[in-house]
Amino acid sequence: MRRAVIVVIAVVVLAIGTWIGWPREGGPVDPTTQESAGALAPGAQDDFGGPAGTAAENDDTGRPSATEEVDGQPAAGDPAVEVSAEPDFDETAPSEPVEATWDETVRTAARDAAGATITAFAATDRSADDWWSGLEPLLTPQARPVYQDVDPRLVPVTEVTGEPEVTDETSTLLAEVAVPTDIGSYTVLLTRADGAAPWLAEQIRPPEGS
Repeated sequence: MRRAVIVVIAVVVLAIGTWIGWPREGGPVDPTTQESAGALAPGAQDDFGGPAGTAAENDDTGRPSATEEVDGQPAAGDPAVEVSAEPDFDETAPSEPVEATWDETVRTAARDAAGATITAFAATDRSADDWWSGLEPLLTPQARPVYQDVDPRLVPVTEVTGEPEVTDETSTLLAEVAVPTDIGSYTVLLTRADGAAPWLAEQIRPPEGS
């Protein structure tokens, strides 16, 4: 009888132990089971809180990780790129205007500029386009809109008949030059930006009473 009781107790203890150790759905998971399997269950999270396999999958698809360079740009955490090259400057350009003075070379240049202006202005036998092509480069940018629409057929002068003469050199940047023509003396007001710039015509004044 005692033996039968001992057998029954042993069976009950074994059944209870088996019931306690049996895995249940939603119950605790044995970490050794995960390590032996070598992978996390689908939808599980890794130690960093992200989906399992995220880093490996991103590397396999060719997408850059946080530590890789993208299109030659520094990776996250790298120091900023320092630019050591200095910008190029045009060393041939003058840094400041050239001082303007009067001398015989300057007077000759003023006389030549005024004579060329009246010669081009008096070329009324040319077409309007050719007439303007010859006159435009001799004028200042401010004077070009004034004379651009002039009809050369209405210009009374036809030729230069004498040597131009500087009549006013009060300013080193302005000059008045008288140019003899077949209808009287034209006055050309010239200007220049500085001592190295060419003379250009600002005004072409016809003879008084013409």
